[in-house]
Amino acid sequence: MNIKSALKYQIADGRVSIPVFYLVIFCLMALIPISASGMGPEDSMSIGGFEIATIIFLFVVGLNSFRETFRMMVQNGVSRKTMFVSFLLLTLVLSVGMSCINEVLLWIGKAFTAGKGNITFQSVFEQMYAPRYMGNPDSIQMIAEGLLFTILACAATMMLGYFITIMYYRLNKVGKIAVSVGVPAILIIGLPIFDAVVTGGIIYRALGQLTLFAMGILSGYNPYYAMVSALIAFAVLASLSWMLARRAVVKD
Repeated sequence: MNIKSALKYQIADGRVSIPVFYLVIFCLMALIPISASGMGPEDSMSIGGFEIATIIFLFVVGLNSFRETFRMMVQNGVSRKTMFVSFLLLTLVLSVGMSCINEVLLWIGKAFTAGKGNITFQSVFEQMYAPRYMGNPDSIQMIAEGLLFTILACAATMMLGYFITIMYYRLNKVGKIAVSVGVPAILIIGLPIFDAVVTGGIIYRALGQLTLFAMGILSGYNPYYAMVSALIAFAVLASLSWMLARRAVVKD
């Protein structure tokens, strides 16, 4: 099986889940005119963020893209390199394809709410970086930057899911329990207590500033900071995933 065949096999895995996902999205969008019809002149409503659902969906796709595919391909003589490269191409195809569909859905939503001043339909990108486009909303620049932002965010998130599932696949039973219990306990309980008692909140303030910097908020709402951050995250996660995948063995 070459890379093209491996890619087709992995794309075929989504032949049911992707249409079902967009069927749900279309049903939700169909409710917009119904919801708007019951609004009074003093009411207002903000709608958007459908790309977050796409990002979560692709994260779940990443979580479910290793075990069965790995077993099938290894048992049929497909190299780990071919499997991994085909997944990278799958990530590119789904990130670009679903981001473009999201862009179409965004403009459909805007068409539904056109002329209704008390209803706004915006993407998360528009909400986050609105000051950058003041006086020039819905420009070609905003559309292009928003699309690229979504593509890279989808790719990084899907790779995160893939890395997590390979990591759990490689861990033994004790390791899985330790990670599943230890990491949430440290992040949810240990670190907040340590930060509040010992460092006086410095850690979370630093993390907050780092997040704002990585998203470009501190640099005049520049989305290219977020794009570069997503690209770096994708590259790091891809490298770690390959290091784990190349020595993985088939498990019962």
